[in-house]
Amino acid sequence: MKQPTSHTRWYYFDQDGKKIIKRFPIGVTPGAPWQRGTGPHSPEVYAKIVNHIESTFKGKPKSDEQRAKMSKAHKGVKKTPEHCANIAKAHARRRKEKRERIQEAYRIAEECGRDFYTQRLDRRAIDA
Repeated sequence: MKQPTSHTRWYYFDQDGKKIIKRFPIGVTPGAPWQRGTGPHSPEVYAKIVNHIESTFKGKPKSDEQRAKMSKAHKGVKKTPEHCANIAKAHARRRKEKRERIQEAYRIAEECGRDFYTQRLDRRAIDA
């Protein structure tokens, strides 16, 4: 288990636009330009982080304990109206795609059935 740290990280951008990160003891709040945390990542670093997460964790089986922890972490988190609208749009799109797949399956089954029964009727006509 990780040991608790005795510091917090703060950042600010200097005149050249370079990000400066510095550690301060816990309980110390530095002056005006400093902001808590490590700040936004550059696009290159962000892409590297995303690539690492996808290659390391995505698609890997999760234990029951991991699933329980992930479920507990997301319980009670409120969704924004925009997020709810996006969920509704995605659900509607999936319903539409599923309906189209089912209709296509029925169309194929009807054609196959029609061909099958046509062949049987033709065979009966020949046999008779």
